[in-house]
Amino acid sequence: MKNSSPSFILKAIWVACLSSCSAIALAAPADDVKALLEQGKDREAYEAGKASPDALGTPLFDFYFGIAALNAGVPGEGVLALERYLLQFPDNRSAQFQLARGYFILGEDERARDEFSNLVASASGSELDNINQFLDAIRSRESRYKPTSSAYIELGGGYDANLNSGLPTGQVAGLPLGVVIAPGQSSVKQSDFFSTVVAGVQGVYPVAPGISLYGGGQLSGRFFKRGINDVFNQTSLGLQGGVSILEGRNLFRLGVDVTHLTVGNQAYLNLTTLIGEWQYQSDQFNRFGLSLQYADQAYKNIDSYLDLDKAVKVSSGADTRDSRLANLTGFWTRNLAHRWSPEFTLALNYGDEKNRKDRPDLSRTLWGIRTAVTVQPLPKWSFGAGLGYQNSRYERDFAAGLAVRKDDYFALDLSATYAISRNWLMRSEYQRVEQQSSIGFFKYNRDLLAVKLRYDFK
Repeated sequence: MKNSSPSFILKAIWVACLSSCSAIALAAPADDVKALLEQGKDREAYEAGKASPDALGTPLFDFYFGIAALNAGVPGEGVLALERYLLQFPDNRSAQFQLARGYFILGEDERARDEFSNLVASASGSELDNINQFLDAIRSRESRYKPTSSAYIELGGGYDANLNSGLPTGQVAGLPLGVVIAPGQSSVKQSDFFSTVVAGVQGVYPVAPGISLYGGGQLSGRFFKRGINDVFNQTSLGLQGGVSILEGRNLFRLGVDVTHLTVGNQAYLNLTTLIGEWQYQSDQFNRFGLSLQYADQAYKNIDSYLDLDKAVKVSSGADTRDSRLANLTGFWTRNLAHRWSPEFTLALNYGDEKNRKDRPDLSRTLWGIRTAVTVQPLPKWSFGAGLGYQNSRYERDFAAGLAVRKDDYFALDLSATYAISRNWLMRSEYQRVEQQSSIGFFKYNRDLLAVKLRYDFK
């Protein structure tokens, strides 16, 4: 028989009220942490959670507190809270993702990869993009302690408004009267559509903690549509190798690059470059670096033509340009804490090129500046813009009675990249180049537009 006495009913109501008040009291800290997270106040959310130790172990509180701890830079506490939550709700995908992110922050790459991999099969949209970004970052980080390799292939096409850096017809500025560019000469400004193909491979082999060997190679080609422009087709083979040393916030690299360039199916340039580089990551937002390059440029004489119809063949005399170039570059990269992930780069360089064939008119000093920015407003889209300037001053007069050659080179470049998937990228590029010169032969402008499709083997 049920007990319906007034005292029993009052006790039941009192117990129910206590239970309700207890649940509300435990839910309140979770709501506070959640509200602060939604406002982007990660540190405040973490501190609010720390002020409510009695709420630890409550699933909803553990979920939000775990995220707050990860965002506030206390990943150990965040992982513990999320692990407790998943014991109660093992199928919560958001919690699984946050736990995988916590393992990644802690540097537990194997556990992070396992957790992310479990989510990939049923992921889509922005969730899949985020997971793939973490998997790529894990793979990149693994190169510090295990051999890694990657390869890619890229196909593209575009339009070059001045493929030979040519001149308009008429008198050449800065030269004596009568020195003209006549219609039909190969130095007349040419434009054409082109196609490109690039393939590359690279790898890293750790030999000791913080010390790795690296190497890679690229093969590329650029081919113009019109037959009269096939003498400007280019192919190149590049090989790189060296050693990198990571010590705390400092990264050192010492290596060599070798490039072989052909023009019009003729060997044209062999370039060997020694590279020494230092980078310093001062914090999560700022990186500084210096790079010293010393290059030997060995040109080959090739057959060239004075006219577009290829009727008058001459030797290019390119070997008179053989030189050695020393160049020092300093840069600063700044990342901002913004949802578009903006990155700014500023670089300065100074160089000295010495001709090896007793041609001081081909020796020069140079300096330049470049600034660039990239943003990622959407998970699959990124955009970039850059602006550069380089000044070159040559040692001697271009010819008897003429001025010393001085060049001012300006370049604007724009790009847009769309990540079709983890492996496929579509990229469009535009570049505008203008070079001013005291000798009219070297004054030109150029517009180049290209679209490229790339596949990365990961």
